[in-house]
Amino acid sequence: MRAGFVDAARRLNRIVVSQLNTVVAASFRAFKPLAVLLYGVPGSGKGTLGRMLSQVTAWPHISTGDLLRQHIAAGTPEGQASLGILRGGYAPDVVVNDLVAQRMALPDCQNGMILDGYPRTLEQAVQFLPVLRGHGIEPLLVRLQLDYTEVKVRLQGRRFCSSCGAIFNVVRLPPRTPGLCDECGESLAERVDDQADFVGKRLDHYATLTEPVAQYLSAQAIRSWEFSGLETPAAILNKLIKQLQEHSLVEPRTSIAQ
Repeated sequence: MRAGFVDAARRLNRIVVSQLNTVVAASFRAFKPLAVLLYGVPGSGKGTLGRMLSQVTAWPHISTGDLLRQHIAAGTPEGQASLGILRGGYAPDVVVNDLVAQRMALPDCQNGMILDGYPRTLEQAVQFLPVLRGHGIEPLLVRLQLDYTEVKVRLQGRRFCSSCGAIFNVVRLPPRTPGLCDECGESLAERVDDQADFVGKRLDHYATLTEPVAQYLSAQAIRSWEFSGLETPAAILNKLIKQLQEHSLVEPRTSIAQ
């Protein structure tokens, strides 16, 4: 029973990725520039949803965590100032704000963008909202709700492929061959901040620093939608796209396979 469920889930994951890459890529366009602000506890699925939404809209998926890890790996001054994220902490606001500002200035952000967990602190939010509005970009807050017990299972079991970006979970969705990526065969790794010693610290940081930001944004007359993080990424994506259409924020470019 368990093996059958895992195999079915793995097939569904491959089908979803395949459809997004070949059938529905860039299938929607916005009526005006949007900044989708994705929020949720670590492990709630923000990154997966962000990448999928990016494929159907062609808006760039901007993860501050990914940006910071790239700078850490490259040994840049920004990376050196952000080493605390490897111990479950946060990077300095000024560093994150500068990196996001640089990323937003690139041409692919003109029609919209997806910000994964940013702004993360109240100071970032207070500085960021006027920038968005000054550029005529409408913010949209999207929150994924997930129980902390499920979060811990997801984070401590999560494995990723540094080569192709595929994500697995040793409990929920293990690879066919332990330790190897189903898609490209490269070795899977565990993020340092997913290790048990850091998970509790990350959840504490989210509760004290980031959850108040989501509440602050909700109080700023910003559109705010919530979805259950227990649903599949494909199901959440479908609901999100439906709401975007119902509120006349996007329209289809082409017909979408059912």
